[in-house]
Amino acid sequence: MKGKFLIGFNEPYLESNIYADKSSLILEWLLIEGIEKSEFSLREVARDCGVSVGLVQRVFGVLVLNGLLKTEGVRTAKKFTFKKPNLLLKSWLGEYSIAKKCKMRTYRSGFQGKKELLEVLRKSKLDEVVALALHSSAEAYDCKNTNLESLELYVLDSSAREKLEHVLQLEPQERGYEVLLIEPYYKSLLNHNMSSHKNVKNSPALLTFLDLYHFPLRGQEQAEFMAERIPKLKRIYKHG
Repeated sequence: MKGKFLIGFNEPYLESNIYADKSSLILEWLLIEGIEKSEFSLREVARDCGVSVGLVQRVFGVLVLNGLLKTEGVRTAKKFTFKKPNLLLKSWLGEYSIAKKCKMRTYRSGFQGKKELLEVLRKSKLDEVVALALHSSAEAYDCKNTNLESLELYVLDSSAREKLEHVLQLEPQERGYEVLLIEPYYKSLLNHNMSSHKNVKNSPALLTFLDLYHFPLRGQEQAEFMAERIPKLKRIYKHG
């Protein structure tokens, strides 16, 4: 089911909204950059994330109330410190599930295996409108922990889905899948910090971890395997 991205201008900024699309840029900044700093300001975070100071202020307000951020000073002169990344990550995992927030379509393909599918994507230049996701993304980070040979892709441009179906010779499949196409919930996070693997775009490691954790097909196992091997994840995730 597709998640809701927007809130009304006059609606109260409820706690769950700090895990929305734009806000995810701020949470990622805290978990990747904020833990390296002795202190930081609202304007610094807004500049680095490319979001408004007001949005940072509202997200930080919730985190301060929940004891995940500490603050000193007043108004825009406030300085913040962040010392509880594992608690923020745990809270995020409690609010986000790819199965609930993203629309996913399952297919079988006329092509044989992931390698051939990726080659077709490159030749057709459709690799520009997708990014590796879930287990395929974990494999690109050299953190594969399963024998799954399926291809999972975020579709960055929804108008390209039908062309992808045609070029990859995809046919809908109700049980299991060879190819999984996903409409992203965290579009901002995905576009802000994508990496590349053999010229194919790859989801950020943190987003891949979040996506896998509640994914029904050996997801948590794969997520925890990543967290043991990628330093940026290892320092913010505590098993159990």
